[in-house]
Amino acid sequence: IMIKVITSVKVSGKRVIVRAGFDVQLKEGTGFRGQGTEMKVVDDTRIRDILPTLKYLIKQKAKIVIVSHLDRPKGWDTSKSMWPVAQDLARIINYKAVKFSDRIPDYSVPHIYFLTRDIVKRDYSSYSKKIKPGDILFLENMRFYPGEQDNDPKFVKALSAFGDIYINDAFSVAHRKEASTYGIAKKLPSYAGVSLMHEIASLNKVLRNPSHPMVLIMGGAKVADKAGTIHHLAKHADHILVGGALGNSFLKAAGYETGKSTVADVPLARELLRNYKSKIVLPLDAVVAKSETDKNVRSVDVSKVRANENMYDIGPKSVRKFAEYINKGKTLVWNGPMGIIEDKKFSFGSSGIATAFAAKSKGQAFGVIGGGETIQVIDRAKVAEFIDHVSTGGGSMLEYLAGKKLPGIEVLDK
Repeated sequence: IMIKVITSVKVSGKRVIVRAGFDVQLKEGTGFRGQGTEMKVVDDTRIRDILPTLKYLIKQKAKIVIVSHLDRPKGWDTSKSMWPVAQDLARIINYKAVKFSDRIPDYSVPHIYFLTRDIVKRDYSSYSKKIKPGDILFLENMRFYPGEQDNDPKFVKALSAFGDIYINDAFSVAHRKEASTYGIAKKLPSYAGVSLMHEIASLNKVLRNPSHPMVLIMGGAKVADKAGTIHHLAKHADHILVGGALGNSFLKAAGYETGKSTVADVPLARELLRNYKSKIVLPLDAVVAKSETDKNVRSVDVSKVRANENMYDIGPKSVRKFAEYINKGKTLVWNGPMGIIEDKKFSFGSSGIATAFAAKSKGQAFGVIGGGETIQVIDRAKVAEFIDHVSTGGGSMLEYLAGKKLPGIEVLDK
């Protein structure tokens, strides 16, 4: 693919639409000067992701228009407004953020202008011309519009009117063929943002010429979601370590008693075991209980799980065994936790793997992780800075590593 990065073109005075991956978690917090409640961003990692691109555009004096989606709103739902994200971005880049609906206020200091209006009902695109170079016009949640996910030509047209150039800097949605990730890139001269380019380069390193041994660690729930990636990477991978509910499915496929544990796609797991028997490494032990609230939690060998028990995490022997493989690895890829990370009792497996992974990453091995829950594990263990590449995309990373073409990236091909 021949994709151009935005830093290779001159953008001064141009209106540039940036598709950001600001699908962040919000929670209620106290409002301005302690009054009332308003939504606040829980973790700003995804917001900081856009900074290299944004700083370039600001320095070049472009007129910037930011678009993103947040969550899965059903129609125009103000509890899923992008406003808290705009405020957070303003805090990070030291801009002021203001809401407006009909007239852009004239301020001398740099601003993020947040448009509260529906861009389909009326053409508001002239505002993108009225803002000062280096200022930002921030549009409301793309998923408020039915035309976004349908990649509807009418909506694409309304959106494209806001810019002269388009940048995709949201790897997390590059696997979706939507108006703000695909349709608009067909209409305007299109480029990759700095972070998107970095994602592609890091994942290509894993796909094209990984150093060996290569160790793939797969957790999480569904075998079906990971099967393509396992298949595609198995030709490079020397070892594939499976845990979490995914590991339970493989244990069941291998003939073990899994009790009442969550399992899915067992025939598919059986097929993968048949194909890659020498590479797939199963857990040796598990942390079990009758239910999540059960106080009697024990660690047992996988051959001793009882019919009335659930496996909620990998046990200490598995952590030790997996860590040995990780320690010998030169290329490491991890997606999906080893247990129920929300519950302290069942999060030791995941944090043990996180520690081993981080200790080996940066220098001794090239380490890549992805997926929302996996990132939570890494953040809790406070080891993100020691890992070579933390991918913003869960689904998109799995699809890319499965060798699939992502529409949001393909469309940028020059």
